[in-house]
Amino acid sequence: MSPTHILTAAHCVAHMSSWDVSRLTVELGMHVLKPSSDAQVSKKVRRVTRHKGFDSRTLYNDIAILTMESPVFFTSTISPVCLPPEGSNDQYTNKDAAVIGWGALKEGGSQPTVLQQVTVQVITNDKCKSSYGSDAPGGIVDHMLCAAYPGKDSCSGDSGGPLLVQSSPGSPWIQAGIVSWGIGCAQAKYPGVYARVTSFMNWIGKNTV
Repeated sequence: MSPTHILTAAHCVAHMSSWDVSRLTVELGMHVLKPSSDAQVSKKVRRVTRHKGFDSRTLYNDIAILTMESPVFFTSTISPVCLPPEGSNDQYTNKDAAVIGWGALKEGGSQPTVLQQVTVQVITNDKCKSSYGSDAPGGIVDHMLCAAYPGKDSCSGDSGGPLLVQSSPGSPWIQAGIVSWGIGCAQAKYPGVYARVTSFMNWIGKNTV
């Protein structure tokens, strides 16, 4: 993906009007959210592309692309996250994965002021289906990815953020998922559910040219 595009969740932008999009910005190199942003670069968003198959009830196809008005130049505080290799069908099963965001630190908790990171582990979709049972609104489907770790999870406010993996220590970060949904936060029965990026590579390619 060129440095003018960012992946996010479709449900985060589902109700945006053209007026909302015209006021939307991407803040880069940011570490502190409140009381004042320390973003290094601010970019206006030129276009929001939401997957046409997005379903707000089941959260199927929960992916969107933010296209910024100009390219991003990388610095010591702003660096890229890579897409999975073209043609990859890596399931990332049992891989440690990092989630980064300003979401609540616990279910029902307050929002932090400093960017947080948590490490979870990718599990199989079969295990995820078994855990959720009939509680998943549309079931756990192939284009979803689940990750969990005792006492750790993404939470409210992390939606649309990245789930990142590395093939080996020191290698480039790859975006394996996009924070999508879950029941509660860090509940043993309910892993975090993410949009599986490898399932959308053709769609991403068609919408970032």
